[in-house]
Amino acid sequence: MMSTLKKFMPGYSKSLFSDEKISKNIDNVEIIGFASSTYGGRYVPPDSLKLEDREAINYNLKLSFERADAIFKHIFDTNKMSFEHQKDLLPKIKVVGRGYLPDGKSASDFPKAMSQKEFCLKYNCNRAQKVIIKFKLKD
Repeated sequence: MMSTLKKFMPGYSKSLFSDEKISKNIDNVEIIGFASSTYGGRYVPPDSLKLEDREAINYNLKLSFERADAIFKHIFDTNKMSFEHQKDLLPKIKVVGRGYLPDGKSASDFPKAMSQKEFCLKYNCNRAQKVIIKFKLKD
C-alpha cells in the first residue's frame, strides 16, 4: 500500500489543488476505513443492539478507524512522503471509521442472521476490509 500511496497521492492532490476553481470549492477529503461484519469467527449484523454483539461492533469500528488513521499518518509523515500539495491537503482531511457499512449500504441491506462463511461468500469479507479516499466539493 505504501508504494501505491507514493504514486497516487502526489497526482491526486495535484489534480485537486492545481486548478483554483476546484481547490477553492473543496469542502473536505475523507480517508474512510472499513471492516467486515465478522468477529470471532461469526457474522454480526451491523444493526445489532444485542449485548453479546457490542464487543464485535466496537472492535470493528475501532479497527476501521485505525485502518484510516494508518493511511493518514503515512500520507503526512514527511519522512515517508513528500509532495507538492501536502500542506494544502492536510487542513481538508477527515479520518473516519465506518465499521462495516460500506458506502451506499445501510444496515437494512444485510441479513439478520447467517454464518460467517455464508456472509463472506456473498459479501466478500476481504474486500470489505479497506480504506478509501474521496473528496467532497462544497454545495
